[in-house]
Amino acid sequence: MAKRALENQLGGNIGWVLVMLVVAGSSFLLGTSVNNKTGQQSTIVESDTPTQSVISDISSTLQNPTPTSSTASSDTTATATPTTGIVNINTASVSELDTLPGIGPAYANAIINYRTTNGPFIRIEDIEKVKGIGPKTFEKMKSRITI
Repeated sequence: MAKRALENQLGGNIGWVLVMLVVAGSSFLLGTSVNNKTGQQSTIVESDTPTQSVISDISSTLQNPTPTSSTASSDTTATATPTTGIVNINTASVSELDTLPGIGPAYANAIINYRTTNGPFIRIEDIEKVKGIGPKTFEKMKSRITI
């Protein structure tokens, strides 16, 4: 009963509370404040405050974005794992798992299905619980996997 009374009290005012939070948050970020009695807005003049510096940096970056080179677009994405990199078997995608020795798309999907059904691997040796991955396959990939 008390919960419903509290919900009824907040129900009519929740919109105003949210508006005040948004105004206060944006005022803080922009370095302005609002006088509670008069409602007038004043700007903080200190230009060497960390907040002002961050806002200036963000503003100038948005107004003058750095051009990307044409070679950057042809490179692989940052999430792609090279064929010699370490692969986290708890978070890797099918394409990342596919780079492991002895693992193709079918076993990569089996690994993802196993971790979806059973949760994350606790030890790297637990990958042998995936149907079709045995000690020989594990030996080939153990230096390239992590959890």
